[in-house]
Amino acid sequence: MVKTQQLDRRSKRHERPQKGYTQLLQGKRLATARAVNMDMHVKHCFEICRYVKNMTAGEAIAFLNEVLKIDSDRADIRRKASAVPFRLGSGNKKKRRTGPSMVGHRKGKIGPGRYPVKGSRAIIKLIQSAMENARHQYEGVDAEEMQITHIAAHRGQIRKGFIARARGRATPSNHYQVNLEIFLEDFSVQDDELEDDF
Repeated sequence: MVKTQQLDRRSKRHERPQKGYTQLLQGKRLATARAVNMDMHVKHCFEICRYVKNMTAGEAIAFLNEVLKIDSDRADIRRKASAVPFRLGSGNKKKRRTGPSMVGHRKGKIGPGRYPVKGSRAIIKLIQSAMENARHQYEGVDAEEMQITHIAAHRGQIRKGFIARARGRATPSNHYQVNLEIFLEDFSVQDDELEDDF
């Protein structure tokens, strides 16, 4: 009885939203940005963050713009869209094509992949915000060549809602949100040049 209560308390702790940055702000020329309680799927943002990490800011924006081509009205542009590899939840033992562990497949070398348009737009905005912060903090920095050393998507606050049902009952209809964070670091400047600045 006591063990189940402890487990419930521990699982509740994991559902709490992340406050502030989850990583220490350590780096030589570091620029950061955050977006809180964004209205989109956590899994989509997680998969984008996993793929985009360790790219430069310019490369990441170029790739995400390729993903956004799927939203075009023209079929020839849609065919040129790049997919984001979806890795989490693809190892379903029962091999079902529906449900939470379903991952869409496509032709080519990539394997499971999808086109999360809404998440891509939000992460492009986040990267651009971090680039502007870098330009504001450091003189003569090439923000597009800065490397994404940390990017993460965490579950934000749960907006609770209910659907009214017959006989005075109600079904929960909760709305899940996402917290995004990014660190850009400039590795183009050598340590000697940084010491000269002081």
